[in-house]
Amino acid sequence: MKSSSEISSNYCVVNGSFLKLSEVEAMGCSQYGLQSKLHMPLKLYRYYSNVPNKDDIGQMVNYSQIALKQNTVHMSSPIDFDDAYDSEISLDYSEFEKFRLIEYCRRCQIKINKDAPTQEIGNKLVELLWRYYCDHKNLDGVFWESATSEIERLSNQEFSLRVQVEFNNCNDFGVAVTYAIQKEYIEYCNKLKNTFKVACFATTPYSQLMWATYSDCHKGFCVEYTIMPNDPDYKTIYNNLFPVIYCKTRPDVTQKLSTARDQMVDEEYLWNLYLHGVLRKSFDWAYQNEWRLLLPFDNRGKSFDVRFFPITKVFLGNKMPTDNRMIIISICKEKGIPYIGVKRNPVQFEMQDCEILCENCPKYLNRNM
Repeated sequence: MKSSSEISSNYCVVNGSFLKLSEVEAMGCSQYGLQSKLHMPLKLYRYYSNVPNKDDIGQMVNYSQIALKQNTVHMSSPIDFDDAYDSEISLDYSEFEKFRLIEYCRRCQIKINKDAPTQEIGNKLVELLWRYYCDHKNLDGVFWESATSEIERLSNQEFSLRVQVEFNNCNDFGVAVTYAIQKEYIEYCNKLKNTFKVACFATTPYSQLMWATYSDCHKGFCVEYTIMPNDPDYKTIYNNLFPVIYCKTRPDVTQKLSTARDQMVDEEYLWNLYLHGVLRKSFDWAYQNEWRLLLPFDNRGKSFDVRFFPITKVFLGNKMPTDNRMIIISICKEKGIPYIGVKRNPVQFEMQDCEILCENCPKYLNRNM
């Protein structure tokens, strides 16, 4: 019999089901997307706080009400999420540094032992760069190996310029090379985390934890969206929805991603970002049973809104203030959207539909109560 530790290390939770982690990892991007769609819920839910927030220029905006009025969802960068480690791919700096030094040695046609200590590899690269700089007063032609792509050519150019700029500041080529690789590491980690903008969805409107966490302690509302898999108007949205993978382990992918830094984005690269980043979370969050809409990061600031599947119902938080409740109800009536209040289930730790229409509820007939 397997121990609980073995099970937690070798299995994951996806869309509420226990699966072997190794089987999920072996799927690849296309197969995971296909398998996900076979078990996709007919409806998805998104909890809204109904609280104004500052936009990119500092103005207060109620994104919750905009989403309801316009039938859009707000796409955000994972750096703004409540989980500080959400979508973070952990790259070990020491390994990254060694892999990059080896790569630059290859491009400079320096013969090295890849198993040699990092310091030894770095010294060989620094020695060659220094000799070339002394002879030419620049590093423009130091990469003798032809670049395999335009991305690699630009990477070579960026590295050599950074080394020269830092050398002018510190007058030490070794320090300059270290600085250039550190900058690569910081920028690449940020790039990995910000490749996608994300919108998150739940599979139930009755989770007490979700109401408490994402709907301002039950003062907000929850929107129900009905999935339309065969409607061509929603093809892009449908194809970019995936369930989150909840697991215990976080494998080291430093070598894989360090190698892929200067390569064109392909399916394997995307799958590494999905599997080890934007779709991977700790078991601690498995109660959310989350689905995520992933769209490429663009330059429209920190976030933007996209049209989503039709809104088919709105659930009003049990502790929503009366004035706010009436505003949301008026929007629902204007848009022809059914709505209902929720209340505590008397025998279970979850919410349930309220049997009384909000306008007829004694709790809200008198606004001063």
